[in-house]
Amino acid sequence: MWSSIIPTAPEGISVDDFFTNFVPEQFGQMKGLLDVVDLSFLAGKDFNMQFDVEGKVYGMKFKNGKDLEVVSGAVDDPAIALYVSEKDWRDAVTGKFNKMADDFSGDPSSFIDANRYSALQSTNGTLNMNLKKNDGEILPLKVVFNGVETPAVTVNLDMVDGMAMLNKTTNGMNLFMNGKLKFTGDMVLLMKLQNLM
Repeated sequence: MWSSIIPTAPEGISVDDFFTNFVPEQFGQMKGLLDVVDLSFLAGKDFNMQFDVEGKVYGMKFKNGKDLEVVSGAVDDPAIALYVSEKDWRDAVTGKFNKMADDFSGDPSSFIDANRYSALQSTNGTLNMNLKKNDGEILPLKVVFNGVETPAVTVNLDMVDGMAMLNKTTNGMNLFMNGKLKFTGDMVLLMKLQNLM
């Protein structure tokens, strides 16, 4: 179900065209969906994200929970900075991972609530993720929270198990106890990240 409503970019789209044209166009088309989500906690606030696709950096500024500005280059105070290879970025934006979205049984609006926003604002550090895809290849992601690189934790996890955590059919502790989640680094940061799931 979800894979059919996730916008997919054209196969040969450039990183620049994706961020400067495709993202704003899709945001404009989906803006009506935001009206059904309570974003009052974002009133008067900006929420900044930054994407680094092998050195090509773009920022997104969400203003008042309803407007989007995309900028080429870094943004001030990104709550989340995501670093990814161009190959993995391209696979994501052109729909190679969309089938996994059909396994999501939760409420997507639950990712945008006052509690998660508050937890995100108080999270500092770096999460390095090595997600094992269905074909056995690893998808490495780096996420820096609130511009603060330390502490850091590295998590190794199958994408399927990550989806199970999003669906709330399991949690990080259960996966760790069963040997399905392995980590090195700061355990306190790892535990704090549970609040973002």
